[in-house]
Amino acid sequence: MTRTVAECYASHLLKSRGSPNTYNKHLNLLSLVFRVLKAKARINSIVWDDIQRKTLTTQSRRELTLEELRTICDAGTGELRTLFVIGIYTGMRLGDCVTLRKGEVDLSRSMIRRVPNKTARRNPKPVCVPIHPVLRGLLEESLLTDRTEFVLPKLAELYLERSDGVTDLVQAHFKACAIRTHKPGTGKDHKRAIVEVGFHSLRHSFVSLCRESNAPLAVVESLVGHSNPAMTRYYTHVGEIAAGKAVAALPSIMGDESTGAEPSNDSLLIRARTVAENINADNWENARSQLLALLSA
Repeated sequence: MTRTVAECYASHLLKSRGSPNTYNKHLNLLSLVFRVLKAKARINSIVWDDIQRKTLTTQSRRELTLEELRTICDAGTGELRTLFVIGIYTGMRLGDCVTLRKGEVDLSRSMIRRVPNKTARRNPKPVCVPIHPVLRGLLEESLLTDRTEFVLPKLAELYLERSDGVTDLVQAHFKACAIRTHKPGTGKDHKRAIVEVGFHSLRHSFVSLCRESNAPLAVVESLVGHSNPAMTRYYTHVGEIAAGKAVAALPSIMGDESTGAEPSNDSLLIRARTVAENINADNWENARSQLLALLSA
């Protein structure tokens, strides 16, 4: 392998208009492979190490305003609307929200317990997120009306078949709500489009809303799940009561519903009647848990 060949390949990567991160990963992988083979192949020098890497510029998603959050929820329908509400009130990533299983939703304790896909291999510690009152109503309806394992069965099927399909739906919905998704000045004249708003923006919004509600940083880190195992262990002291207070303090993004207030007896009776009327042989255990939770309330 000569430097000329390495430079030609690097030039090919540049012309493919991939991201700087992709470009660097290609070169770093080749450097690693040649380093492993260096002794057996009697390679004198690793030419890939001499190819200059691209400078990485981190592009973070921006958080959405309360008005924007209300707009995307009001304009959403069916599973897509529920998906947005789950993202807003749990801070979970798209894949975790879409593939949320009913067995991970504990209505009796008002808690979602989920091992994030991103950290499942190296640190299979579950993240426990209290269920906000606004989200609870949608989850109760979903758990009773569908018999599949997923809270969002149609979107889960699409995501597992082609994850980009759900991403496209989300981005199209943002655009339909007149929310600009790309950074100004990008995506035209062959410039790489830089995504400024996406589903991950809901995660940023969740963190910001928690902090604005004066939730301690340790509680917020515990709720969103830290990617660093050492930091995750550091935050294991956060209790369910503190986490529950943090989520309950979040503002409502569904119409004029108030949050943090105790539910009225009438609303509890209506919810209990809805649960009772939908009991069948498949969901009776879930229904029992919901009725017990309503009686406790």
